[in-house]
Amino acid sequence: MDYELIFYVSGIALALSAVVFSFAALRLKKFPARATPVVVVWFVVLIGLSSSFAVLHSQHEEEHHEEEVGLPQATQESEEEERQ
Repeated sequence: MDYELIFYVSGIALALSAVVFSFAALRLKKFPARATPVVVVWFVVLIGLSSSFAVLHSQHEEEHHEEEVGLPQATQESEEEERQ
């Protein structure tokens, strides 16, 4: 599975969960009551997935961008001269 796909799926699930749980909390007086630990774990997992795969996806995109664009030859030569 691609990092991008997992990032987007977990982000969408996080946003939808926030809307659903907010709506439920506004409508039900005793929400989440005994389900509080489950709700907390659910959000911690989604936040962890979203943030982890956001970082992994950005690293992958950065590597891909560097390979695609690369440094111009003149820039590489000038950097080598500065190091010496």
